[in-house]
Amino acid sequence: GGVNGKDVEVFEGDSGDTSTNIASTTADQMIARGSDVIIGAASSSVSLTIIDKITSAGALQMSPANTSIALTTYADKGLYWRTAPPDTFQGAVLGQLVSGDGFKTAAVLALQDAYGEGLAKTFTEAFESAGNTIAFSKIYDPKAADYAAEVTAVKAAKPEALVIIGFDETKKILQELIKQGIGPDTLPLYLCDGNMGNAL
Repeated sequence: GGVNGKDVEVFEGDSGDTSTNIASTTADQMIARGSDVIIGAASSSVSLTIIDKITSAGALQMSPANTSIALTTYADKGLYWRTAPPDTFQGAVLGQLVSGDGFKTAAVLALQDAYGEGLAKTFTEAFESAGNTIAFSKIYDPKAADYAAEVTAVKAAKPEALVIIGFDETKKILQELIKQGIGPDTLPLYLCDGNMGNAL
C-alpha cells in the first residue's frame, strides 16, 4: 500500500569504508534521486563522514549498526536515527560482564576510530567504577603491519583478562597473542567485533 498513498521506491548503493569516498558518492546519488530516507552506513565512522550531507538535504538517515557515542548528541536536526544500542550501553554491559566473571585487572586493545575509541572509553569507565583496574590500554592503528609491540605491552602488564575491540585486524592480534604465548588458552579474551556489533 505504500506510504501516504505513494509507492515506495528502493535504490541500492554501497557505503564502502573510511578508506574510500564511496559513501559520499552514494549519498550524493541518493540525494539527487530525492530519497526521503537513506539506510546506512553500517560503520559509525562512515556515517560521521556523510551525516551532514544527508541531514542538510532534509533526508532521514537511519543505521541498523552504528553504535558510536559520537552520534548520540550529534547536531542532526532530528534526522539521524539508529536501531542498534549505542556504545554507552554496550560498554557498560561489557564492563559488568568482565567484572562479573571475577576479573580485577584487564587490558584493552581498541582500533583507532569512532567505534573503537568510544567503546574502549565506556568499557573502561564501567570496569573501573566497579573497583577494578585497567592494567594497560592502547588505541591502535587498524592498518598496522603487525601488533607485536601492543601484544608485548599487554604481556608485560599481566592482566587477568584482555578486551579487544576491532575489525578484521583482530585476526593478526590473535595470531600475535598465540605467538607470544598468551593466546586464548592462557589469557581470557573478550572480543568485540565491529562487523557484528557484538561482544563475544
